[in-house]
This record gives sequence, C-alpha cells and structure tokens, in this order.
Amino acid sequence: LLQIGETNRHAANTKMNTESSRSHAILIIHLQRSLKIKEETTVSIPSDTEHTLPGDLPLVLKSKLLIVDLAGSERIDKSGSEGHMIEEAKFINLSLSSLGKCINALAENSSHIPTRDSKLTRMLRDSFGGTARTSLVVTIGPSARHHSETSSTVLFGQRAMKVVNTIRLKEEVDYETLYKNVENEVDHLTSEMERQQKLRHREKMQLEKRLKESETFLNDLKMISSVQIENLEKEKHQFEYAVKRLMQELEEKEGRNNVLSEKIVHLETSLNEKKQQQLESFSTTQILAETTKTYEKKMGELLRELEEERSRSASMKGHFNVLEQQLSDARSSAQFQENMARELKRELSKITQTFTSQVHSLEEKISQLVSEKGTDIWRIEIYTSKGAR
Repeated sequence: LLQIGETNRHAANTKMNTESSRSHAILIIHLQRSLKIKEETTVSIPSDTEHTLPGDLPLVLKSKLLIVDLAGSERIDKSGSEGHMIEEAKFINLSLSSLGKCINALAENSSHIPTRDSKLTRMLRDSFGGTARTSLVVTIGPSARHHSETSSTVLFGQRAMKVVNTIRLKEEVDYETLYKNVENEVDHLTSEMERQQKLRHREKMQLEKRLKESETFLNDLKMISSVQIENLEKEKHQFEYAVKRLMQELEEKEGRNNVLSEKIVHLETSLNEKKQQQLESFSTTQILAETTKTYEKKMGELLRELEEERSRSASMKGHFNVLEQQLSDARSSAQFQENMARELKRELSKITQTFTSQVHSLEEKISQLVSEKGTDIWRIEIYTSKGAR
C-alpha cells in the first residue's frame, strides 16, 4: 500500500528540492474485531477499567492506524514556484498552519481546539486529540542556507512534545441490537420457564401416581402379611398339638415298657421259686440244672432284648428331641413346617410300627417261654412222681 501511494503521489522540481511533494500523504488502516460475550462476563480491554456487558451482546473493538507524511512548508521566493504550484504551496502552508494552531492550543491546554479549520486537522484530530498514541518524526535539511525553515521546524517539534496524550476507550452501545438481544433473551427465558413449569407439573403427576401405587402396594402387602401371620399361627397350633400327641404316645409306649419289665420281674421271681422247689428233690437236680441253664440263657436273651428295647426307646427320645428342635426351627417357614410335619408323621409312624412289632415279638417270646416253662415243670413233676413210685 505504501508503494502504491508513493507511486501515485505528485511531486515537482523546485529551487529547494528536485522532487518536492505537492501534497500530504495519509495512509489510514481500520482494524475491527468482534467478540461474542457470554452473560455477565467481564471483558478485559486495553483500558484502565473493566467493562461488563450483557449476555450475547457482540463486543466490537475498533482501532485506526494513521501513517502521515506531511509536505514541508514552502516559501514562494525561495522555491520559485509558479502557476499551479503556487496554489499547491498555498494549500500546503494553510493546512500546516492549521495543524500548528491545533498543536499550540493543545500545548497550552486551551479549551477550544480548531480542528475544523482544514481537512488535515479534521482527519488527524484523533491522533493529537489526547485519545491516541502518537509518534512525530521531524526532518530538517542539512543546508545552512535554510536555517530559518530548520528553526521553525524544530520549534514545531518542540511545541508538539508538550502535548500529552492519554489513551481512552471510546465506547458506543448499539441500543437497538441490545434491545433485540434482551427481548430475545426474555422470550427464551419465558419459554424456558413455561417448559420447566410443564415439566414440574408432569413430574408432580407422576410422583402422585407413584405414591398412589405405592400406597396400594403397601396395603396389599399388609393384607397378605396378616393372612400369612394367621396361617402361621394356625400351623403353629397344629404343630404344638401334634407334638403333645406325640409326647402322649411316647409316654404310653414307656408305660407299656414298664409293664413288660414288671412281667419279666414277675417271671424271674416265679422262676426262682420253681428253682427252689426243683432243688428240693435230689433225683431231679441234674434235670433242673440243665433246665435252669436253658431258661437262664433264654431269660438273658430276653433281658438283652429288653435292654436293647430300652436303648432304642432312649434313642427314640433323643430322636424325638431332635425332631422337636427341627420342628421349632421350621416354624419360620410355612412350607418347611408342612414338609417337616409330614416327615415327622412318617418317622413317628415308622417308629411306632417298629416299636409295636418289637413289643409283640417280646410278648410272644415271653408267652412262649412261659408256656414252655410250664410244660417243662409239668414234665418234671410227672417224672418226679414216677421216681417216687
């Protein structure tokens, strides 16, 4: 861009310069950057303060760069300008004079800055108006003949150095865009609020429905639990009754065993009496001894069987206690109690049958032994009577 501008710049030959610029050269570069700022976000910008902008409002940062090459002031008597060049020199000097007035006013902190006097000062007012960073390069000629121009240029630079610029950010708010954004945000929040209200209402209805279902389910569970408790109580009473009945049957079996024991004792007493009577006869001593041994052997077998029966009865009691313990453990489950009751009934039936058969067998053996003993005694008496004759 600088080369293109330099090529298009008009220059002319004067007595002071072979190529004298016939105009000022200004290159203006505009920079712009847009940022999308979130809601309530603090944005750091090149300023001494921080700015908070509302949500979704585009922040536009604008900057302007000016590169200026000013044409030097020109005296007609020294430059030898003629014709159209005189008009060019007059406009150059006029614009430089207006710029000098603005610099002087800024250096003196004047309340009025005459930036409207020329196009040059209007274009450069942002650069020397205290809102920009400005660098000024002053060039002078090495010739001693032009010391007056050199001194005026140096004085201009000296006055310009007194100007102190402070960078300030110029903020402009697009209220129309801001209003639209705020209106859109309000519409969005309103729709979101309505959606949330509908969602909460739907959730409330679902929760109420679930609550009703839970209450119904809880009532059903209470009813089922009460029915199960009643059934368990009934089964408990039934099992207790069955246990009492089994205890009574066991006591009856024990009574029968006691009766058998008494019969055996009575038989032993009778046998001893018969032995005493048989021993009174010397002639029948050997027969009685053999008979006694035989009966003692049989009585021993009967006593062993009786002891075995008693041990079996004791084992039955232990087994019954185990069954009773299992029965108490089974009360926690209706199904298990029912199965165990059936098993107890089967076990009790088996034990009862076995015990009954064993008792019948013992009774038959005792009856047979008694009958055999009576026959043998009768035979001994007959034999004794024959011997006496």
